[in-house]
Amino acid sequence: MGVTYTQGTDPELLNPVELSQHLSATLRNSVAWLATLSNADASVSEREGKWCAKEILGHLTDSAVNNLGRIVRMQIAFEEMPGYAQDSWVQLQDYREREWAEVLALWFALNEHLVWTIGHINPHNLSNPGVVAGTPLTLGFLIEDYIAHMEHHLTALKAWIHPGEN
Repeated sequence: MGVTYTQGTDPELLNPVELSQHLSATLRNSVAWLATLSNADASVSEREGKWCAKEILGHLTDSAVNNLGRIVRMQIAFEEMPGYAQDSWVQLQDYREREWAEVLALWFALNEHLVWTIGHINPHNLSNPGVVAGTPLTLGFLIEDYIAHMEHHLTALKAWIHPGEN
């Protein structure tokens, strides 16, 4: 699985509704300032060799697609699931050339569906084990790490786009 963004909570202490609400709050807090970006501003990289805002949200969209499948699969049965080549996914989908409003809408819609899906998980399933890219984990950890990963990228993007704002 590579980099993790959270230490993880004991799955017995997690609540799917609270996880869903956390993700929803992250979306709503971010979409307000993300929507203020122009297409031109969202197309400019922080520096050479780095992703622009469109590509960062594209990456987070790809993460949503991959993790939705994992979240559903881990509720059904134990599985060993692959990671994904994030740089290739972003490049092949050419997010930089897509309209910012479309990238933002896709990211938001997929994550709204994840909010719904996570909120309807049986709490006992949060302890379900799986393996992602060779890393053993629980469904609860996967969801916590997914949210922390999103917050990591959004915080970094906001600090770059809107320096001095929290």
